[in-house]
Amino acid sequence: MNKKALKSKVRITGGNIPRQQSKGLWLDRNITTLIFFIFAFILYGNTLFNAYTLDDAIVIKDNAFTKKGFAGIREIFSYDSFTGFFGKQKTLVAGGRYRPLSIASFAVERQVFGRLNPFISHLINILLYALSAWLIYRVFMLLLKQVKSREWHYSIPFLTAILFMAHPVHTEVVANIKGRDELLAMIFSLLSLLMTARYLEKNKRWMLLVSGCSFFLGLLSKENTIMFLGVIPLAVYFFTSCSPKKIITVMAPLLVSTALFLFIRYLVLGYLISPELPGELLNNPFLGATGGEKYGTILYTLGIYIKLLFFPHPLTHDYYPYHIPLIGLADWRSLIPLAAYLGLVIYSLTVVARKKIQAFGILYYLLTLFIVSNILFPVGTFMNERFIYMPSLGFTLILAWFFGDKLRVFIPEQKNYKWISGIVLLTVLFLYTVKTISRNQAWENDFTLFTTDVLVSGESTKCTTSAGGKFLEKAQETSDTALRQQYFEKSFMYLEKAVSIYPGNKNGLLLLGNAYALYKQDYKDAIGQYLKVIQIDPSDANAFQNSVKVLNSISNPADADFMLQVCHKLNYVNPASGDVNYLMGKIFGQLKGNLDSSEVYLLRAIALSPKNIAAYKDLGVLYGMRKNFGKALEMFNKAAELDPDDQQVKQNINITNHFIEQGGRK
Repeated sequence: MNKKALKSKVRITGGNIPRQQSKGLWLDRNITTLIFFIFAFILYGNTLFNAYTLDDAIVIKDNAFTKKGFAGIREIFSYDSFTGFFGKQKTLVAGGRYRPLSIASFAVERQVFGRLNPFISHLINILLYALSAWLIYRVFMLLLKQVKSREWHYSIPFLTAILFMAHPVHTEVVANIKGRDELLAMIFSLLSLLMTARYLEKNKRWMLLVSGCSFFLGLLSKENTIMFLGVIPLAVYFFTSCSPKKIITVMAPLLVSTALFLFIRYLVLGYLISPELPGELLNNPFLGATGGEKYGTILYTLGIYIKLLFFPHPLTHDYYPYHIPLIGLADWRSLIPLAAYLGLVIYSLTVVARKKIQAFGILYYLLTLFIVSNILFPVGTFMNERFIYMPSLGFTLILAWFFGDKLRVFIPEQKNYKWISGIVLLTVLFLYTVKTISRNQAWENDFTLFTTDVLVSGESTKCTTSAGGKFLEKAQETSDTALRQQYFEKSFMYLEKAVSIYPGNKNGLLLLGNAYALYKQDYKDAIGQYLKVIQIDPSDANAFQNSVKVLNSISNPADADFMLQVCHKLNYVNPASGDVNYLMGKIFGQLKGNLDSSEVYLLRAIALSPKNIAAYKDLGVLYGMRKNFGKALEMFNKAAELDPDDQQVKQNINITNHFIEQGGRK
């Protein structure tokens, strides 16, 4: 090696951490790898037979691009992440979503295995999770190279990885297949950090290239990878003797990757951050909140994140309004987290010059949490457990430092330290493992997830809607009368709660209308819910069609005026609806006996929907009642052209021909 290359190497120092005399720190990497992969299956093996749940429909099951396999990959990288599900680009949340890599991986699964299979997807997630732990171990093995430990299982790198794996707050990321975006973002971010550290040690420029490429793939997985632009130089500062010039060198490929990603993202979405916030509470939870309420609530959620790290119970997938209540800045629930975070910042900045490992853990946590905190921009919900997946590494690093180093200060006697720390550590791991395995059961399918989590998120308009909808589905599927009644009652209870929490909840109103129709046979109240949806969103096709469907099921002449009143409202919303005009023709003819008005609307229905067989048949009957058999025959013949096998039409044609033969033609 030449002198220039030798000088360019940087010593990995491990930060200002006490050295500990030892006969060897590092266990053979093959054994640690085996431990991580076995432990991953212990923790998440019971998810292998779980179904697709929650947002899996958006990115996998009902995504048109994913279902094309390899043929859909180009479209996946060319459009917003929601486009494959909705069929068009929709800005549902601020900033949009461009996370093509994980969705592309599902398309590859579809192509390779011939069909979408949740077992395969869960298996891949578990393997990726184990890989994440291995990378955590490798990263801190390198960064803390100078740190010594008496036993490998008390080393900070191993404890950090194993505690990270066991933490129950990660269940949403691993058990929910869609969480692969988080898994891949973490993997590529860690790989970028690892290759940066390797470059500083080996001075091989290809490692910088790998670092930059990994960072780019992380950004394509999920945008929060961008926070490693702060994490990587922070790690370089804490754990190396690197010069400022060298830091600029290692950051160059990361900055190039970031610029390229942002450029591509801008070309695809048309913006970096959408200038307009969604006007719907479920995608903008701070809608209508004051500035004080917004930041008071943000502080409250930041406090919940800390609580979940120390005590991960209860867990839920839903933190939508108003499971998290809006609170002001003067509320104690915001003041306590404010004090806690100020304390963390002040402490870490005070000791940063001494390069304390706990200071790095705190700063890593704060950096990676910042992008999903709602402080920088709204993320579409108050908080989520998956948002803390990447930040939680800072917590487990500090926890590992405590067990692997700090605890020795309180228990100087080596023998006592070993068994006390061992008991405490194993107890934590055992409790984490039990909680993780039990929590996975909730992710079995949508029904178990929604009906389990509604017991926690009972004040969330979204979760109560989801639970009510699933109970409604189950009620229609079961043949057990008593169970069906029980499901209907729970459905009605949760749906009423959902719309009371947020009266503008369109899906909740729609499902409540369905519950009125199916459970209570209260067609007027059912239609009332549908009309509320239409008032909120006149383009809602489901509410429109459900209104027509329920109106068609009413046959009592006493309800004719009510039906016409609703039809006029529907006709105002969509004058080009053949279904509504046919229904009005039917009401005037069959329920009110007004043949003239019936004819007007039936003819309009045919003009709007030329293939409406029922309209032709009703017009045939109407003309027959007027003894205009020639016109009646014309209508029946057109109906027969559309459906030659319709026996009723054939019979009416024969009857009409008989009248014509008897001299009934006008």
